[in-house]
Amino acid sequence: MANIQLSYNLKRYREAYRFTQQKLADKINISRQAYSNYETGKRDPDLVLLTKLCEVYSITLDQLVRQPYSYEEYKESGVPYRVCYKQNTKDILYLTEREIQFVLEYRGAEWEKQHLIAYVLNQMNRQEK
Repeated sequence: MANIQLSYNLKRYREAYRFTQQKLADKINISRQAYSNYETGKRDPDLVLLTKLCEVYSITLDQLVRQPYSYEEYKESGVPYRVCYKQNTKDILYLTEREIQFVLEYRGAEWEKQHLIAYVLNQMNRQEK
């Protein structure tokens, strides 16, 4: 029997992280159709998959399965985020301290190292597609 709260939360967390169903399915190594079935309540994910989803979203199993999704709680709980605004847009970015530290180290790196990092990231993104 489908857990309606879980189905609702799966969709809301995915949207909050701005994942497509395909992108999330790739992250947890399942097909897009399988993920879609979980999100629509046609099927229930097993415990291993629920654990993977909790890791992706940095939340507890209880938050994913039982608690109603709340944008305010998502924003304030789990990993502490800093609010950043993308210049010349209305986009808001939520960055962890680790992500901020990475950006600062990248900016302080020599030109050659910056290009090496950009190259590695581009190669990784190509492999994901």
